[in-house]
Amino acid sequence: MEKLDISFLADLSRPQLILVIVVTLVIVTALLWSISSLSTSSLKGIIRNSREISVNRFLKLRNVKGKGRKLASNKIDVPGVYIIHNHSQRMYYVGQAQHIVSRANNHFTGKGNGRVYADFAHGDRFTIRFVTLKSSRAKNLNDLERYFIKKYDAVEMGYNRTKGNQ
Repeated sequence: MEKLDISFLADLSRPQLILVIVVTLVIVTALLWSISSLSTSSLKGIIRNSREISVNRFLKLRNVKGKGRKLASNKIDVPGVYIIHNHSQRMYYVGQAQHIVSRANNHFTGKGNGRVYADFAHGDRFTIRFVTLKSSRAKNLNDLERYFIKKYDAVEMGYNRTKGNQ
């Protein structure tokens, strides 16, 4: 491996050296910011990074049309769990699916958990987070779902009616 020759820095005056350092820091910061924003501005990036987002943002990103005017999110619908958090009532709902994007979407369009939908329609503030099976250490979806149901006490203090699939 070749060594980087930075001996030219010794010839710079103090103000020039400070300028080189500042410009370098700005460039590195801009690169890191752009990488971070790319990974959280798309639904794919949000899912990959397991970021919590508002349900309204999720629905907007979910409904983006791709080539052939089909939902672009259909290509990123993967196995995993989704964690719905009602901030207004401090309640959680944890679900699993082979297609987490489509399944989570159902809860906010009246085709999922009726209590979640009723509270959403009533105006409660919700966020959602996705955890893919691939990114977890779980052996299967049932184990992953049970872990999060227990973690968020989603049966006793949430919307779940069971402790997960057995």
